[in-house]
Amino acid sequence: MSKLIDLSGKRFGRLTVIGRAINSPGGESQWFCKCDCGNLKIVQGNHLRDGATQSCGCLAAENRFVVNKIHGGANERLYKVWLGIRKRCFNPNEPAFPNYGGRGITVCCEWENYQAFRKWALEAGYNENAPRGKCTIDRINVDGNYEPSNCRWVDMKVQRNNQRPLLKKRSEVYEWTTT
Repeated sequence: MSKLIDLSGKRFGRLTVIGRAINSPGGESQWFCKCDCGNLKIVQGNHLRDGATQSCGCLAAENRFVVNKIHGGANERLYKVWLGIRKRCFNPNEPAFPNYGGRGITVCCEWENYQAFRKWALEAGYNENAPRGKCTIDRINVDGNYEPSNCRWVDMKVQRNNQRPLLKKRSEVYEWTTT
């Protein structure tokens, strides 16, 4: 068992450690913390030290507000489309990453900014009122990047017709003989 590291009085982000709390059900050391906003929170010591927890939750709430304030689109369906594109291309933990970023598909520099992507989408025919599956982003060249010259808004039928050919599983071949 490792030696307990006393975190009392130390600061981690917006949290100041007040004292020791009981261990977590998994046996991890926990600490009473006071957030700059005044809330109290019990946090695992390893989460404090590695920066995983930096506030009582107020920081995440503020960041969500800032994102929404910057471009006003955090609650838009189109914003979720943009985030999905970015996750598929840049997040190795995303299940779809092997078929996008893992194949070298990326997003153009212009679309690093949501406002630029939104402007293009609205000019290119995106319909925010379209029923689900009737207005989806499609890469014209399935091996090409997400960029204005290679993307369009189509329904799911067109998109299904414009996908890479599925690799067929090798099936066993049996030879039939007649006796």
